[in-house]
Amino acid sequence: MGKKAAPAGKKDKSSREGITKQTSGVKTSKSKRDPVAIIEQTNAGRDQQLIPIRHSRMLVSPFTFYRGAAAIMANDLAVEEDSGITVQCCGDCHILNFGAFATPERNIIVDFNDFDETHPAPFEWDLKRLAASLVIAANSVALSAKAGEKAAFELARSYQREMAIHAKQRLMDVWFSKLDFQTYIDSASKKEDRERGKKLLAKELIKSSPEVLHQKLTEKKAGSWQFKEMPPLLYHVQDIEMKNVRKSFDLYLQTLSADRAGLLRHFEIADIARKVVGTGSVGTYCGVLLLVGKNDDLLILQVKESRQSVFERYLGASEFENHGQRVVIGQRIMQSASDMFLGWTEGKQGRQFYLRQLRDVKMSPNPAMWSKSTISDIARVAGKVLARAHAKSGAASAVSEYLGTSEKFATSLTKYAQLYAEQTHTDYQLFAEACRSGRIPTEASTVG
Repeated sequence: MGKKAAPAGKKDKSSREGITKQTSGVKTSKSKRDPVAIIEQTNAGRDQQLIPIRHSRMLVSPFTFYRGAAAIMANDLAVEEDSGITVQCCGDCHILNFGAFATPERNIIVDFNDFDETHPAPFEWDLKRLAASLVIAANSVALSAKAGEKAAFELARSYQREMAIHAKQRLMDVWFSKLDFQTYIDSASKKEDRERGKKLLAKELIKSSPEVLHQKLTEKKAGSWQFKEMPPLLYHVQDIEMKNVRKSFDLYLQTLSADRAGLLRHFEIADIARKVVGTGSVGTYCGVLLLVGKNDDLLILQVKESRQSVFERYLGASEFENHGQRVVIGQRIMQSASDMFLGWTEGKQGRQFYLRQLRDVKMSPNPAMWSKSTISDIARVAGKVLARAHAKSGAASAVSEYLGTSEKFATSLTKYAQLYAEQTHTDYQLFAEACRSGRIPTEASTVG
């Protein structure tokens, strides 16, 4: 199965002496790895008709490729020396998995919001993926290499400072801490970025309102509510049996608290449809479930298939038999507040899923709008948020002691991010060639 991660808080003997060594270089594997073959391996078990869409989304740029290639980086991280300090990790910690969303109390907070790959792992694995994503994202929008590298450095220093604070706090205080969106906006260096943040929030509040969402996705036919047909991204699958859907829904309700399960029992299942989302998830089963209550009270839940984390091959199997539960528990550990309807279930043929609300005021960074000051601001906040998420595993003191207070770790992580961005560009070129040759199917090659 591969090496097991050390228990939370266990420290490698090399400690600070190992910082530079384990973050300044990039290894792939002793035998030359084939990034295209790794992508092909991750396609196993996916809907083969949707795989060309996945590949086409990855083909857009090195950054979109990176977003869909968590398995490649997991392979590379596994052969590198690590800290030996294990925390609950995101598993796919890139900058577009960082953003804002509404809590059950309807407050807007900033946090990480995608945990499909979550698994206990060395803390720096998340940091390495996040730092590299900043450099790659900067390149994708024609910011200077220096801007991306500075952002990676700011990320590391912010994480380091915040972890030192958490090391001195009570664990309960860490668990209850959160960053609200207004504080995030106010932290921006430039006035135009603060104003843009306010406008973005106002726009998203409208966009995510039940009225707008339902108008976009649903319609009433013959007196019954259903999802609109919008192939290839939203469509009905004919062979789905509603009795199986209801059975899985009942299993899902058992994973919720009694009050929230009771709330959902006031709704009836009206429809279910396939909805293609993201990049890495394309080809797995992602759907939407339409619930209808009295007075045309509509609620849309997102259903996402959960498969083995890309980390499990190298760090050992999850303690949870249901990967939906793995995602939910990992998310609850790392997030400062989670969706009130977050739960898991099992479907036909043993497929495993988790459920949550669809787009409950969710905002992600937009690299196209970034300046060199914007990317550094976002990096500092992301470092702060990731430190809190990792500190919730109870290893803040061990991580803080390992990192120390000097700039050595930040300098090394920045170098790593730069080198891994170069590696990603090389991998992307190999992937693009595989698409051109027909080895990897894309939408264009499928149609042509």
